Amino acid sequence: MSGVNVKQNSRLSDLINYKLKVFTQDGRVYIGELMAFDKYMNLILSDCIEERIPRGQLLKLNSKNKDVINSIKPERRVLGLTILRGENVLSTVVEDKPNTTKRQRLQVEKQQEKKIKKQKRQNKNQKKSRSNVNNTASSNLKSNQRDGKPSNVPQPRKFQPPPGFKRI
Repeated sequence: MSGVNVKQNSRLSDLINYKLKVFTQDGRVYIGELMAFDKYMNLILSDCIEERIPRGQLLKLNSKNKDVINSIKPERRVLGLTILRGENVLSTVVEDKPNTTKRQRLQVEKQQEKKIKKQKRQNKNQKKSRSNVNNTASSNLKSNQRDGKPSNVPQPRKFQPPPGFKRI
């Protein structure tokens, strides 16, 4: 049993970012950090590890010899980010509390939002500078065409709304 105290009536939404042990119908056990879930109980686990007992060793479990039972070791596989289908999930057990507190997670989220906003602003500025360059290039194209020299660069079309489109 784990040493984490969780309320008896807690919901799965309260366990996001907790480390869970998930038992499935085929006898496998998945251990990972709960990132998300949906109404069908499909689970997304990060840093997931799969444990299973091989078939050959399953037969040994039926024996009553304690030495044989103690010698059985489950195979472990590192899966990383995993989606578990809800119809295969039998139960979940809380293994460990989240590595970070809610406050730390919110701070990281705010920092990520700031980075995204900064990138958007930079992209807008780049687009503006590109459009300014395009405007000067198009004026050069017009002057070149007046000179009677054909240009290989296609001219941008003017926007034409589709039929039935009304401006408000």
